[in-house]
Amino acid sequence: MNVTLSPELEAYIEQSVRDGAFASASEFVEAAARRQMQEEAWFEQKVMEGLKGPVTPLTREDLDSVRDIARKARAR
Repeated sequence: MNVTLSPELEAYIEQSVRDGAFASASEFVEAAARRQMQEEAWFEQKVMEGLKGPVTPLTREDLDSVRDIARKARAR
């Protein structure tokens, strides 16, 4: 598989490897893909849990809460 990255992303990955956070660019990409898979699974689980509960109108506070949860999940 060949992947084309922006110069900014390529530099970021190379710096992460130089800093010792990852052994190689491939390891970095594998970790990023695993993290994406975990986030998608987490999101699907939350949606399924929500479908089991009572249906209520969506409020601005609900949307803010979802955004906050997503931000925290991405930070992990």
